[in-house]
Amino acid sequence: MFFVTVAIIAEVYSRYIPDFDTTRRLQVEKGRYVEIKLELYTPIDSLGAPCADEEYLEIRDGYNQSGNLLGVFCGRYVSINLRSSGQNMWLRFSSNHRYRLWGDRSYEGKALNARVPTNLKNVAKTQFVLLNHLSSSWCPAEGGPAPRIVWRKNGAVVQNSTSVRLQINVTEEEGNTNYSCEVEDQEPKNISLVVEKCPQQCQCKVLKGNMKNLVSADCGTKQLTSIPEKIPRATGKL
Repeated sequence: MFFVTVAIIAEVYSRYIPDFDTTRRLQVEKGRYVEIKLELYTPIDSLGAPCADEEYLEIRDGYNQSGNLLGVFCGRYVSINLRSSGQNMWLRFSSNHRYRLWGDRSYEGKALNARVPTNLKNVAKTQFVLLNHLSSSWCPAEGGPAPRIVWRKNGAVVQNSTSVRLQINVTEEEGNTNYSCEVEDQEPKNISLVVEKCPQQCQCKVLKGNMKNLVSADCGTKQLTSIPEKIPRATGKL
């Protein structure tokens, strides 16, 4: 009696991401996770600044907008290499965007045991938040599949998911709160919050679609000669 051993090789190949207006769902085979490589740009003759104008791409871990946030991206030119935790990844452009896809625009499914080491090298140690406004702390952890990020507030766990964002509303009483984020096989990263105050004569908001907590200051008809000292990361839309 003869036995024939047949080696089954699972083919892994890149898939092209076509142009899309607002949303796009990427799906790979069950038992795999999505790895995306994507380049975006805005036309050279476009006026304004994409981040200040809230033109961005958000990427979520799942099949719709309820998935955990893997990242938000804005700028004249953006290069993205990101991984999900499972077979789905969801992309959404802001409604007013002018981005175009070019260069590398592909995704592929990778076996869950084909791991990419985790790291926290892109986590900013100092992050800015706006007093008494809904702000975000960011922990753009890298790795594949997308790692679970444990957020701590004064040592206590407040969030445990694949989301790179922790939404917070800092008050005067919470000015000395300690935050940190951590992933498996990495030392926790402590995050120091710098609390900004909006000038009394202005209306301020934290801009969406960026991981730098940029602030927009609308001071109406009042003329300010410079960016207010209390909001040094303001976009200067005065």
